[in-house]
Amino acid sequence: MRRQGEPSAAKRPTTRRDRRQQGRKRTRHRILRAMRNIALSTISCIVLFAAACYAVGFLTPWGQQQRIALAETIISTRHYALAHFITTQAEYQQLARQLHAPVYTAAARSDVEVPPATPVSSTPTTDQSVELDPISGKGYNGYVLLVHDPRLVRLVPAEVHGDMGEYITDMAKRVGAVAGTNASGFQDPNGEGWGGQAVGLEMSGGKVLHAAEPGSGWVTVGFTTDGVMVMGDYSVAQLQKMGVRDAMQFHPELVVDGKPMITYGDGGWGYGPRTAIGQAKDGTVIFVVINGRFHGGSGMGASQRQVMDIMLQYGAVNACAMDGGSSSVLYDDGKIVNTPSTLDPNGQRHLPDAWLVFGTEQEAAQAE
Repeated sequence: MRRQGEPSAAKRPTTRRDRRQQGRKRTRHRILRAMRNIALSTISCIVLFAAACYAVGFLTPWGQQQRIALAETIISTRHYALAHFITTQAEYQQLARQLHAPVYTAAARSDVEVPPATPVSSTPTTDQSVELDPISGKGYNGYVLLVHDPRLVRLVPAEVHGDMGEYITDMAKRVGAVAGTNASGFQDPNGEGWGGQAVGLEMSGGKVLHAAEPGSGWVTVGFTTDGVMVMGDYSVAQLQKMGVRDAMQFHPELVVDGKPMITYGDGGWGYGPRTAIGQAKDGTVIFVVINGRFHGGSGMGASQRQVMDIMLQYGAVNACAMDGGSSSVLYDDGKIVNTPSTLDPNGQRHLPDAWLVFGTEQEAAQAE
């Protein structure tokens, strides 16, 4: 009598070769079943994890706060479209509106006390004229560069070759600058980051090199020939009438007439590397450059509100953000002092222009 489960005589392998083939088939079936079970378990875990993330992110206050902070961080980068995947349509539109907040025009302040002009016979800038302070906070570290004579600051355009801008190290050495930061954003249609064409107004030495960006939300930042910073929504004719020599555009405003502009939330830009420019009442130009994206021992970076608080701490009466992310760079004394979050093997990005600091006014004038 044949036992249950035992192959019949017609099906029972009769040769060693048949038995080996049947053994191999059984082994393949076991492997396929195991792989199927693993795949189903993995898919189930992914679905459960996604459902849990969705429930936490969309249904709990803590999760919603973290999700929106992540979306703000993404939407302010060149990969902004990815923010669609973690926001509702209404949330995405609100985040986009935050990036183009209304511009409050600050007139050239008559109470800014620019120090007397440096005599022609003076020696170049000393350590007392330019100060570098390391700073740190929750999730970031970076530097504040203080330039006590604003007449030594110029917006210097890059030498552009094709679509490629210029490293700030090359730019500074070419014109003889002693320090500086990145300034304008740039066109980046293919995500290549070549920095060859500035976005927004680019005005250097009184000459307009690139037209202003149309539409609301873009802030013009410039310096008069007397070293007074102006900030707001200005036409080129208005800038020229005020005696503005150098100007560029970015956003958002951080401090206007001594008052903080971000009074709710973190500013709508998430967390990342930052660059900002401001001026104190004594004329000192304040540059803030923040590391982020886990470069240079930092975390994700700073929010615009955190940068604003740094500006207020240093006495800024007007301050504005500039291009950040992988472009944030600080040059001082012949080297890059921060840690830019770029994959470029040179450790910095090609830029369309930069705010550079010179040793004397005469050297600055020669760079125009």
